[in-house]
Amino acid sequence: MPSVLSSPVRIDVAAVLRAFLLLCVASLGTPALARELTEREPSVDAPAHKDFVWTAKNGLKLAWRIPRELNASRPVHLTVICHGTGLDHRWGPANHPAASFRPLDIVVSLDGPTPANQSRLFMGESDDVESVAAVIAELRQRLPIDQVFMYGHSQGGFFVAHYAGERPGEVAGVVAHASGSWAQTKVGKASYKVAHSFLHGTSDPVVPYAQSAGSRDHYVKSGYPLVRLRRLESYNHWPNAVRSNEELDWCQGMTTPRAEEALECAERILAPKEPDEYQWTTAVGFSGARAVLQRLVGEGPAPLVGASERVAERARALLNALDEHAKGQAEAVRAALGKNRALALDGGEWLGHLCALREDLRGAPAVEALAAELEFDKRVEKHAEAAGKLRRLWYSDRAEAKKYEELVDALAQCYLIEWLPPELDEQLAKWRDDEKRLGVSKKTSKAYAAVEQWREGWKEGREAYQRLWRKWKLPAR
Repeated sequence: MPSVLSSPVRIDVAAVLRAFLLLCVASLGTPALARELTEREPSVDAPAHKDFVWTAKNGLKLAWRIPRELNASRPVHLTVICHGTGLDHRWGPANHPAASFRPLDIVVSLDGPTPANQSRLFMGESDDVESVAAVIAELRQRLPIDQVFMYGHSQGGFFVAHYAGERPGEVAGVVAHASGSWAQTKVGKASYKVAHSFLHGTSDPVVPYAQSAGSRDHYVKSGYPLVRLRRLESYNHWPNAVRSNEELDWCQGMTTPRAEEALECAERILAPKEPDEYQWTTAVGFSGARAVLQRLVGEGPAPLVGASERVAERARALLNALDEHAKGQAEAVRAALGKNRALALDGGEWLGHLCALREDLRGAPAVEALAAELEFDKRVEKHAEAAGKLRRLWYSDRAEAKKYEELVDALAQCYLIEWLPPELDEQLAKWRDDEKRLGVSKKTSKAYAAVEQWREGWKEGREAYQRLWRKWKLPAR
C-alpha cells in the first residue's frame, strides 16, 4: 500500500503534554464528565448498559458496564477507554453511551495511572503499562472476556498505540483518536497481528491531523498489515462515539476468527448514520469495510478461511456495490480534471474530491487505477515535503509580512496536502485584506491567486464528494 506522506510525523512525550494543555483553553468547550457513579464490583448479574464505578486491586479507578444477556459461559469482547489530559474515568461514559458505543461489549473507562493534580494521565512509562495490564487481568478473572480492544482519545490515543507495542499479545486492536504514536512506541513484527486505526479530524486545532497521517505511514513502512487512517473531514478535537465505534468494528472485523462476526462488523460500518450528538455527519468508513469484506472472500492482508457460502456471497455483493460506488466517484474526478493530467492548481473541484477519495476509498480498484494513472502518490510525496516546510514556516517567529509572502509561495507547492494548519486559510485571508499595512510586494499580491484557487478547489471538491457519498445505501440482503 503506498504511503501518503514522505516521512513519519512523530513526537515525544514532553511535546505531547505541552500540546494537550491547550485543550483546557482551546475554544472547544469543557470536556464532559459523567456524574458520580454508583460503586459496584464487576459481575455478570449487574444491570445491562448501566455505568458503575469500581477500584481495582492496584488502586486504579474505573467506570464499567456490561452488555445485555451476558453469560458467564459465553465470553464477549472487552473495550477499554483511555481518556485525554485533564480528565478521569468519568469521561468515558459521559461521551460514549451504550446506545452508540460498543453495545455488545463489556466497556470500561480507566483513570490514567499517573496522578496529575486533580486529574490523571496516561504516560508512556512502564509503570503505566503495567498498571493497565493488571486491571485487564483482574477483569478477566471476574468477567467472561474474549478479545480486548482499546480506544484512546488525545493523550489516551497515544497511550493505546504504545500499549499495543508493549503488550501485543494481550490486545486485538487499538483505535488512537486525535493523537498518533509516540516516538518511543515499539513498532515491529511482535505487534503485526494487532489492528491499528488512527482516527483524526482534519481540522483538529489541538493535535494536528498530520500526527495520525504520519503515524499511519510509519506503521505501513514498518510492514504492518493491519493499519489504517480514518479521516474525519473538517472535524475538530472532540470525541465522537459513532465514528470511534466504526473504527473498533474495523479492528474487530479484521481480527475475529468468526466469519459471521466479521460480516456484521462490515455491515455496521457501511450503514449510513444519522447526524451525531454534534449534528455532524460524514461518509461511512468505505476502505475499512472493504478490508473486512476482503477477508471473507479469501483476499487482503488477513484472509479468513472457512466462511460459509452464504457469508461469502453477501461479502461479494457488498464489495461489488462498494466498488461500483468508487467507480462513480473516480469518474466524477476524471470529468472534473478534464485534460489537467498534471494536477496543476486551477481552482477545479477535482482537488478536494480526489484527495478525499484517495484516502476514504483506498484499495477500491477504480480509485487505485486513477491514482496510478495520475501518479498521485508520487506527487503527494513531493507535496508532503513542501508541506513540512510550510508547517515549519507557519510556526516560526518571522515578521508578519515576510511570513505572509513565504506562505503564499509555499502553498503553491503543497496544495495536495490536507494536513496543513487548519487556521492557515483564515489567517491568509486576513493578511490579504491587510496587504497595504504589511507593505507586501506586488509579486505576492499577484501570487495570491493560487491561494484562492486552493481554497476554491478544496471547498468545491469536498462538496462534490459529499453529494456522491450521500447517495450510498447499504444493499439489502
